[in-house]
Amino acid sequence: MDFDFIVVGAGPIGSYLAKSLVEEGYSVGVFERKKEIGKGVICSGIIGKEPYKSFNLPIKAIIRGISSLKVFSPSLIELEHSEEEPFAYIADRRIFDKELFGEASRAGVESFLGSKVLDILKEKDRISVKYLQEGRELQKSARCIIIASGADFSLHRKTGISVPGNLLWGNKVEASGGNGDSSVEVYILNKPDLSSFGWIIPLNGHTQMGVLSESSSQESLHNLISKSNGRFTVDIDKVEKAPIACGNSKRIFGGRIIAVGEAAGQVKTTTGGGIYYGLIGASIAKEILVKAAKANDFSAKFLSQYESIWKSRMGGEIKNGIIVRNLASKMTSQMVDNFFEFLSKNPSIKGELEGRFRFDYHKDIIKTGVKFLIDKMPGKLFSFGTTIK
Repeated sequence: MDFDFIVVGAGPIGSYLAKSLVEEGYSVGVFERKKEIGKGVICSGIIGKEPYKSFNLPIKAIIRGISSLKVFSPSLIELEHSEEEPFAYIADRRIFDKELFGEASRAGVESFLGSKVLDILKEKDRISVKYLQEGRELQKSARCIIIASGADFSLHRKTGISVPGNLLWGNKVEASGGNGDSSVEVYILNKPDLSSFGWIIPLNGHTQMGVLSESSSQESLHNLISKSNGRFTVDIDKVEKAPIACGNSKRIFGGRIIAVGEAAGQVKTTTGGGIYYGLIGASIAKEILVKAAKANDFSAKFLSQYESIWKSRMGGEIKNGIIVRNLASKMTSQMVDNFFEFLSKNPSIKGELEGRFRFDYHKDIIKTGVKFLIDKMPGKLFSFGTTIK
């Protein structure tokens, strides 16, 4: 046996869980197909204040805090939310990922960069990875394997782990120009789907523009660029694109194997953000894996506790995010504009919604917002017969 645990994927969630297990006294090997950590990450870099505090995330990666948001409807009706203290931070994801990986390495995790895992082989008393490194096929074994491979599902199909139920697409590009405004802007888009949204984030000396959409095309990004009224210069040939897996995975465990993070659908179904939910999943996984190691029981029955606890704690957030996306698909741009206009003319209702705002937990604000849509909007325009649980 080479390790107690093998982690496939050295992103933030895999690195964090690997470090957590080493700190419990177990040997851990991390396998990562990329040779360089943090390269090619498609993410806004916005991470809530709460996970920074709860999981002692790397301060070195923070570019600046966010204490206000400007949100625009499809026809650019503007609503603004601000707080006295930052509720989120903009992080440099390359630094962020490298710091977490570095912490894991310094704690004693053995890393295999540039190593693509080809297969997972189960035996009676162990489980092994077959991997490709510098043209050679090699093999390492462990008591248990953790899949933290993001939206790469090649190993899921080999082990019986379920693929997450939804796939979103992120597109981002660096831009120059602007008017010197430091506010983060969020745009509700209407092409190619109304559940698309875009962001404009001023950074040090440049601006990041990006979109999250159910379509892999660049149409929603072009839509965002058109709504920015020519403030920015964009090289559309330098757009970066990647899938984001989220939603309910029906099974995130098996005998001697579990999935965490995006690989398990532990992603906010509203915004596609995966850092906090993935870290919550990793913390639950660590507790169950430590218990399994002490009991020497890595059976599917024992590891099923991990899925049960995850769904009990976060299932409501995941489901309600899916519901609000389904609602958005039934709404016209005019409906969204009407809602924005309604809130701008009813500050008390807007204030009630803002009072329920939590950057990483959206269930309460979704429930309240849908209630207003269905019950209080003039003309009862929003009668979808949908129940928010």
